[in-house]
This record gives sequence, C-alpha cells and structure tokens, in this order.
Amino acid sequence: MFYVNCDASYRGGWAGIAYQSDQLESQSRLGECKNNGEAELRALLLAMSAAEQAKLRNVTFRTDCESAARPHRGESEHLRPLREAACRYLARHQPGWSIAQISRAENVLAHALARQARRSHDDVSVSVDSVVAAALIERAGIIETTEGRWRVAPDRLASSMGGALSAALLKLAADAASHAR
Repeated sequence: MFYVNCDASYRGGWAGIAYQSDQLESQSRLGECKNNGEAELRALLLAMSAAEQAKLRNVTFRTDCESAARPHRGESEHLRPLREAACRYLARHQPGWSIAQISRAENVLAHALARQARRSHDDVSVSVDSVVAAALIERAGIIETTEGRWRVAPDRLASSMGGALSAALLKLAADAASHAR
C-alpha cells in the first residue's frame, strides 16, 4: 500500500496545492482558486494524476479536508467537475485506490509544501523522505499541542511555525539537489 498526502494553502484567490509521498516526487503548484474547497480538490487531483502516471496500484490518498475525502458528496455546483474528476480516477483504479481523511498533524509535510508554493508564488518539486523530513521538523522545534495544532516549541529560536517549516523544506531541497549531483 502506498500513501500520498495532499493539501492546499489558500488565501485571497491564490492557492498552493501539493502532494507528498515517499513513492512519488513530492510536488506543489500555485494557482488561482475561488475558495479553499476548490484548492483542496485540485491538490487531490494533482496527486491522483501523478499516481496514475507512475502506474501505482494500491494507493490511499490522505487529506485533512473532509470535502476532498468525500468527493462523491457535495452541493457546490462550481466544484462538481472537480468532484466528478476525482470519482472517475477512483472508479478507473478499483480495486486499489481510496481516499482517507487524516488530521492536520498527520499532513504537515504536504501542508508545508502547499504553503511554501503560495507564499513564494512558485512551484516546488522535491523528493522528500518522510522519515528525514519528520526528523528535520522535530529538530526545528515544531510540536503538536493537545488540541492537535502545530506550533514552535517555546525553547526554540524559530519565530514561527511557517519559518521553521520553510527552513526544513529548504534544507530538504538543498540536500536533494546535492544528492542529484
């Protein structure tokens, strides 16, 4: 079974959309979206397209967005084509493909990639090993609170979680580039 986490970061008509997986090269894109629901579905479709191109058979797409985790439900007419596209991907790859809802805490790497794309107004493509990335996030001092939220530990120098995640992603990208040489 392969796992592909997907997420979006939306603000003011722009969204970073991303997926993160050990089996695929993690990617993010920047695009215009009408709302967060559209951005989350676009992130799911980006992940599904990549998994289909890689010919992955047993895949669980994981998202922290309830509406993306249940594309067969929904009432918004403007999201109907995106929901239908997700359902077509699932139907084409049965049995084997599924979607699961996870917590934001379990989706921190995909969220960081999406947020980085939105903030930098650029696409990001890196190979991210979850174990290495988790260690970098821990080293950056990011902790989960009892409410399931993420923050920078008080004893760390990072001024914000976004800054710590960005630093971890930049380190991963630099490491990936140096290994490619």
